[in-house]
Amino acid sequence: MLIAIKIGGSVIRKGVDNLIKEIPTLVGSGHRIVLVHGGGYFINELMEKMNLKPRFVTSPSGVTSRYTDLDTLRVYVMGMMYLNKDLVSRLQGVGVNAIGLSGVDGGLLRARRRESMIIIDERGRERVVDGGYTGKIEGANKDFIMRLLNDGFMPVVAPIAMDNKTGGPLNVDGDQALEVLSYSLLPNYAIILTDVDGVLINGKVVNKVSVSEAQELFKNPEVRGGMKRKVYTAMQLAGKGMHVVISNGTIENPIATAISGFGTHVSPA
Repeated sequence: MLIAIKIGGSVIRKGVDNLIKEIPTLVGSGHRIVLVHGGGYFINELMEKMNLKPRFVTSPSGVTSRYTDLDTLRVYVMGMMYLNKDLVSRLQGVGVNAIGLSGVDGGLLRARRRESMIIIDERGRERVVDGGYTGKIEGANKDFIMRLLNDGFMPVVAPIAMDNKTGGPLNVDGDQALEVLSYSLLPNYAIILTDVDGVLINGKVVNKVSVSEAQELFKNPEVRGGMKRKVYTAMQLAGKGMHVVISNGTIENPIATAISGFGTHVSPA
């Protein structure tokens, strides 16, 4: 079974011990795993230490993202690759043959730099601003990932993409990285791990939804911030026939628990 996993920065911040401990068992059972990670909290910490102020913008659909100027990009690449190598070293420490990559390596994730973007300003009005060094991923190098998997490696991917025009690095959303990789790899499961048990409405986890129900979830005012992007990713992938789970990455055996029914499942049927 091929499993594509996105581990959010919230999970990394709270601790990845349970995830790291589970992966050798899954790999030893013949499952193949591609892991994408986030880490926005760590970028914020680094920027503050460098007296740089993180800036976030909100799209008209309500999705919040980091605004990336050149200074932010440099810190972003530095911080994400540190987290990447930390995860790889921990996996190697438990016997998993992990290999750390950015989307620039091998042209793994190719993106188009956003020349401009529409945001909602502090007065609630739509405004067009320069796109900075943020990218929209347009494709993934499937052959490269499959070669690594077939050679016994477990890819660990940082959300940095290659600019189609310049070859330079771009900040891309980790959930979008999972989405585009999954389009290419068609995993049995795409699992988005965060620090809550799933999508919460009225304090309760929404357990199973169809694509159309996920679209309604996306519009629900209780679904905000990073969770809104996760629901969007889930409904996009489920719309292409994949089974997606949004679940808790801090619990014991988070991957097997998600597959067995825990969390919010978005199914294509």
